[in-house]
Amino acid sequence: MSRWRSLPSGPWADPFRGGWLAAGIGLLLLFPLSSPNAYFLDVFTTGFLLATLTASWDVIGGVAGQFTLGHALPFGVATYACAILTSLAGWPLPLACVAAVLLAAAAGSGMGALSARLSGPFVALLTLSLGEIAHEIAAGNTFFSGPGGYALGGEGGIPVTLPWVDAPPLASYYAALCVLCLASLAMLRFSRSGMGLILRAVAGSPITAQASGVPIERFKRMAFTVGSVFAGVAGAGFAVHMGRATATDLSLELSFQAATFAAVGGCGTIVGPVVGALVLHVLFQALSLPPSARVLLYALTLLVTLRFFPGGVVGTTRAAAWRVLRKDGVRPLRPAGASAPEQERR
Repeated sequence: MSRWRSLPSGPWADPFRGGWLAAGIGLLLLFPLSSPNAYFLDVFTTGFLLATLTASWDVIGGVAGQFTLGHALPFGVATYACAILTSLAGWPLPLACVAAVLLAAAAGSGMGALSARLSGPFVALLTLSLGEIAHEIAAGNTFFSGPGGYALGGEGGIPVTLPWVDAPPLASYYAALCVLCLASLAMLRFSRSGMGLILRAVAGSPITAQASGVPIERFKRMAFTVGSVFAGVAGAGFAVHMGRATATDLSLELSFQAATFAAVGGCGTIVGPVVGALVLHVLFQALSLPPSARVLLYALTLLVTLRFFPGGVVGTTRAAAWRVLRKDGVRPLRPAGASAPEQERR
């Protein structure tokens, strides 16, 4: 009989599933009961939407292995679509949000089509260029003239016409949390589906996947499209929360922020980037740093993570739990798509 005994299967097989995940969501649900002021609620509301953006980056950069630095493009397309369709075209907000998500998916599909034949740093350079082109166009031009002769566009952005005057902070908080939970669940299910496993195979060894008959270019385009759909969801929610679309929504800082948060949380895990985004967003907001200092801090955080914690928060935690359980003679079950730590394979 083997000296190893297995842990029970089910939600407790992974520390970031089941009870732990439910506990985290429960804490976020109960947080407003501690009577925080409107500022803290706004910080968390924005954090939920940025966490959704980070998880959507993880679909492309983590699961599919396509390191993109232009992920702010579909996000910004969604925010501007919401603003233009509600303020200038007079569309109702729900219909404008649906159209914004579809336009974000189209933008992501276009990026995927252009980068499908590329790999490694060339994907990052191409997506970075596309994102910066869109950012400079949005920041340097005034496109529309609004009612009363006001110019819309440029650095001032375009307002979003909302059916309410001033949403209660508590309502915005719970709405953003709901968006984060539903979107994260959908992305998690996608990453563990058959298509998600194929994307992981493409990310691990494109040559082997292609030799096995996998149309890798088509799956790369699909990864960009799916990730951009959820980036569009985050962008539409962000536009509704902020009440305005600005050129910052297309900035390189936002793309770099998503990539950094995902790396810190643990690329390819979906849940890890969400945790990393929430923790780091709240921390950086508390520091109140200027934009230039934030970009430098993102770079330093990314370098430290890649050097000392290459698996991110989730990967490091799993490896530590694996070592502890291994000493106790317990063989923990691996979640779908995960590989054993190096010590276990020896």
